[in-house]
Amino acid sequence: MNFPKDLIKGNVVLGEKLGRHTSFRIGGPAAVWAQPRDVKELKRIVVFAQEERIPVFVIGGGTNVLVRDEGFNGIVIHLGSSAFKNIRISGTTVRAGAGYGVPALVRLCCDKGLSGLESLVGIPGTVGGAVCMNAGGWSSPLYRNIGDYVTGLKVMDNKGDIRTLRKRALSFGYRCSNLSSYIILEADLKLSQEESSALKSRCLKFLKMKGDKQVLDGSSAGCVFKNPKDFQFTTGQMIDMLGLKGRVMGGAQVSRKHANFIVNRDRASCKDVLKLVDMIKKEVMDNYNISLELEIKVV
Repeated sequence: MNFPKDLIKGNVVLGEKLGRHTSFRIGGPAAVWAQPRDVKELKRIVVFAQEERIPVFVIGGGTNVLVRDEGFNGIVIHLGSSAFKNIRISGTTVRAGAGYGVPALVRLCCDKGLSGLESLVGIPGTVGGAVCMNAGGWSSPLYRNIGDYVTGLKVMDNKGDIRTLRKRALSFGYRCSNLSSYIILEADLKLSQEESSALKSRCLKFLKMKGDKQVLDGSSAGCVFKNPKDFQFTTGQMIDMLGLKGRVMGGAQVSRKHANFIVNRDRASCKDVLKLVDMIKKEVMDNYNISLELEIKVV
C-alpha cells in the first residue's frame, strides 16, 4: 500500500504487529498503523482511504478484538493522542473523548459523585469502543449499559465529515449499536448525583464480584460469546456444564475460571482460538440447539 508519508504528522508505522495492541496478544501486522494527532489528521486518513478504497479499522484499547494471523490489509487507526482524550464535566453531564479510558472514566465519576457507570468497573478499553459495542454489566437490580446514559455523540462518517448524533438517532442493543459506520469522537453521558463514598463502595463490591467469577488478568478478550436471549442458562454456564473448561487447542484454552473466556496460554494463534470457538459452538448447538453469537470482533 502506498500510504503518503506527508499525509499526517502523527505516528505512522508500516507492518505494525497488531498483537502488541490487543489484550489477546494475538494477531498479524497491519498494512498501516496510523495515530492521527487531531481530528484534521483523522479526516485526511479517512478521505484518503475512501478515495483509494482501502479498508479502515479503528482500534481503541483492543480489549474485545481478535486479529487474524495474516493481519489486516488496510489502515488501522488508533485515537491515542491527547486530542481524543478530552474530558469535561458540567453538572451531571460528562463529555468524554473516544480515546479516554473507561477505567479512568469510572474512577473520575465516582470521585465527582456521578452515578451510573459503576457497573463498568473492571471493564478495560476506551469510551469510543465501549459506546460502539454498548458495554455494560450488572448494577443491581438492573443490567445497565453505557448506552443507557448516552445523550449525544460527535462522530466522523466515512467521507470525513463530522456529525452530531442526538439520542433519537441512536440505537443500542445487547453488545451492539447502529454506530459501526462511524468513527466516534466524543460522547455525552447524562448521569445522576450521589455520594462519592457510596459509589466507591459499590465499585469495590462489583469489582470483587467480577474478580470472583471472571478472568480479569491474563491475555484474553473478555467474554467470547453473547448470552442467549430468554434462556435459563448463560453461555458460560452452558459451556461449563458441557465439561469444556480447560479444553485446549494449540496455545489457546477455555478458561478454568470462567468458561466464556478463552485465554492465550502459550503463544496462541488466531486459528487456535477460532478452533475452540467452532468446537464450542458445535457442542452448544448439538446439546442445546442454540446458535452462539460472538461478542468479540474478529478482524
